[in-house]
Amino acid sequence: MRYVIIGNCIAAAGAVEGIRSADQKGEITIIDGEKRGCYTRPLISYLLAGSKPSSLLYYRPEEFFAQQQARVIAGRAVRIDPAEGQVVLEDGRSVDYDRLLLATGASPVIPGLPGIEQPWVKTLYTWKDAEEIEALIEAGGTAVVLGSGLIGIKAAEALHQRNMKVVIVEKQEQILPRLLSPWSATAATRHLEEQGIQVLTGREAMSITEQHQVELDNGVKIPAQLVIVAVGTRPNQALARDAGLETGQGIIVNRHLQTSNPNIWAAGDVIETRNILSGTAEVMALLPLAHLEGYLAGCNMAGKSANYPGGIFLNAVHFMGMHIIAAGDPNSSGTVLNWQEGQSSLELTIDGEYLVRYISINIPGITGPLTAITEKQMKIAAGEWQEFIKQPSIANLPAAYLAETRRWEDDGSLRCG
Repeated sequence: MRYVIIGNCIAAAGAVEGIRSADQKGEITIIDGEKRGCYTRPLISYLLAGSKPSSLLYYRPEEFFAQQQARVIAGRAVRIDPAEGQVVLEDGRSVDYDRLLLATGASPVIPGLPGIEQPWVKTLYTWKDAEEIEALIEAGGTAVVLGSGLIGIKAAEALHQRNMKVVIVEKQEQILPRLLSPWSATAATRHLEEQGIQVLTGREAMSITEQHQVELDNGVKIPAQLVIVAVGTRPNQALARDAGLETGQGIIVNRHLQTSNPNIWAAGDVIETRNILSGTAEVMALLPLAHLEGYLAGCNMAGKSANYPGGIFLNAVHFMGMHIIAAGDPNSSGTVLNWQEGQSSLELTIDGEYLVRYISINIPGITGPLTAITEKQMKIAAGEWQEFIKQPSIANLPAAYLAETRRWEDDGSLRCG
């Protein structure tokens, strides 16, 4: 069996493990378009900040692929020919496959702003991006970060650590709009400002001038030696579309992570997957999900029948001493319970007997159980949450959770067998 994986990423590493769990002899080929190896994108900001060496960026080292007898080709795929079972590379080479996995990830959204093409306007999404930004850093200069999602916040932190003045410009009325509520975002904004980062919410960049200025919608012009664009990402679906695969927000897959072509699977940031809480299909670009999706896709490519149930939004970010973990449906509604003590806070959203969202700031110890309760949709009476929020801790977790954990049984849905 000839297995080919387009993309050398976290989902690809999971796929190799999945394939080898069921097929130790099949031929595995990975097409590495970035030609950088299998590295962890969330660590790029630490490389830029100078707090981590490049050697620590790798999610799986070269030795892993050698041990798994997986061949890595440095080259970019430009076309898939499903009829011939071939992937065509940019240099004209072709790679034959029996089973193909698309792990093509996503790319930064580039807004159509006048001046966006200036050479000192960059994104921070790849290893190469970090290297290009490195050459533009000027201690004492001003960096403007457009967008305050996870990438924008980490870029701001890294540049601040490199002694640049940093201004965050966020179009929405709060920072981290997909992660935080207005209440928790207020605390996060205050923390950034206390560390010396300027935050402008409800403001939009209208143009970037040759005079190194970012002009906002209110007419204010911010001097900028460097601009980082971090306004979101978009799944890389071009190969899939050109190959005739069904796509939407992302590549559409079934519960086995199989595309509309029976010989092609997809996993990671490029796919639509089921939001367990809402039941809707969404792009959920999350590292733990990418590895799991890759692993299960690999199992199924090798002939198994592993079901992927979907996932929930779960993200963590640590910046300037603040540790935030949030999970659940960002669009949920219900009864909101808040607790705050000093720099720590917790926000719970309860819908009937279900925890549908939580936001934890500087209390990571309780997030494991809260994530499990949210993901498993455990029924817990509202009164128990009222008691828990008075002093949230492991010791005070709802009794219903402790009882339920004794009854949980693994149904085998996340296994290859």
